[in-house]
Amino acid sequence: MLQPRLQQNSPRVAIKYSEVGEKVSKYARRYLNTQTLLSEMEFSINKTRKFKILTRDKAKMAAIREEQQFAASDLAKGNAASTGGLENANLLILPTVQDFKFYRSHKSVPNMDDKYFRTDSGLLEVQAQIIDTSTGQMKANFYMKARFSTKRKMVNKKGGAPNSIYFSKMAKQVAAQMADQLVATVFPMKVIKIKGNKLTINRGGDGGLKKGTTLALFHVDEELFDPDTGVSLGKDETYIGKVKVTRVKPKYSVVKIIKLEEDEEIAVGDILRKP
Repeated sequence: MLQPRLQQNSPRVAIKYSEVGEKVSKYARRYLNTQTLLSEMEFSINKTRKFKILTRDKAKMAAIREEQQFAASDLAKGNAASTGGLENANLLILPTVQDFKFYRSHKSVPNMDDKYFRTDSGLLEVQAQIIDTSTGQMKANFYMKARFSTKRKMVNKKGGAPNSIYFSKMAKQVAAQMADQLVATVFPMKVIKIKGNKLTINRGGDGGLKKGTTLALFHVDEELFDPDTGVSLGKDETYIGKVKVTRVKPKYSVVKIIKLEEDEEIAVGDILRKP
């Protein structure tokens, strides 16, 4: 996987293979490809250009170990891959497939022998815990969902299952939702310029924003620390208003204030979230 240009301090993220919840039937598990799901999640997060992805793909990890073993052999030059050089993640993503359906249904065509109306359908629901590896604390809990249903088609026989391309499409949708939620959690949208009742924010079309989207506006209070331990107690967020996206550029957007709480003022650095 090619890494985009990142800042040196970009958070390092690793995604584990998805666990499968009890709600998923044995029949459906045959069509649940956790390898595809992992690959799509890694790709979507990598595409945000805000994180450094550390693969936990078993095949890729095996290839890395093989290369490191070669590096330790008498055949390798000094510039070969060294062992023990893999980075650890700052954030660990633990996905669980809560529900998955992938089936084909048939209905007899009236007054026609051996003719059926066929419909393919599917559902993919994934919950993901985001763990801060430095503290072991859960930083966030994400929920993603995708589904599909094909148009009715007349066929000559029953049986079979939907094409795997439909699972891939659902995996892409779920992965994109997770990437959006991860960016919003770690890098919330911020006000970077104020001009009258219009604000410029640091998220654009590349970050999934669209014209007409409504966003909630928050003021971030000063970070609090425990005086005895020095441990951060976090930052409070105070709701101060609502804005609507009026113009979208690739890297930034302009929003218009549509509601502002009484006695509140907007400042550069205030954050925005999807309601």
